Amino acid sequence: MPGEKPPQGAREETALLREEVALQKREAAQRGAREAFIEQLKNRVSVAAIILTTALSFIGNVRSDRGDAAGAARAAAESARRQGAELWAYYQMKMAEKSSMEIARDCIRLALSARGLQRDDPTVRLDVLKLTGYEERIRDFDTETERVFFRVQDLEAQEDVQQRAAIEPSRSAFRYELGGKLITLALILLSVTILSNKRYLLWSGVALGAVGLLVALDGYFLLL
Repeated sequence: MPGEKPPQGAREETALLREEVALQKREAAQRGAREAFIEQLKNRVSVAAIILTTALSFIGNVRSDRGDAAGAARAAAESARRQGAELWAYYQMKMAEKSSMEIARDCIRLALSARGLQRDDPTVRLDVLKLTGYEERIRDFDTETERVFFRVQDLEAQEDVQQRAAIEPSRSAFRYELGGKLITLALILLSVTILSNKRYLLWSGVALGAVGLLVALDGYFLLL
């Protein structure tokens, strides 16, 4: 009848229904918030991954170029060193031959001096011919060895220049490579972030990627 209170059981049933409805609303709100968080997290991961992947591709190209430059300089230095070593061995061989010619020349001069003969004496014409031949060959040796000696010095200077030229691109390539590895690790962390939905992994990956970018940037400026 109007004005009568509902039975106790009906009131309890109504309260339970209200609690159930409120619980469903809270669960729906939590699911919505969770889905929004995951979607936001995935968007941030996607943006960070695109940036780092683009940077990694650029860094890889630059590292390859710097590595090629360093390799070319080292190859040129090694070629100059090898040619210098071969020419130095040739120089020493020629100096040994020159010494033997000088000994033979001096022996003839001593023999002529001991006999009291001059070079214009007809009786020593054969010895004079030998002496003249030795002197001409000694002059040729002097010219050849001087040329080889200066060429060896040029090759040593070239080797030093190429070794110095390889230092900077080698340092640069090392930093680019290290930066690329750090960015690769950062991309792995971002991949794990998508699977685990952990925000701290996102920021860890972003921080590691930023460090990798700074290291790669130092490959250009070589400040450290």
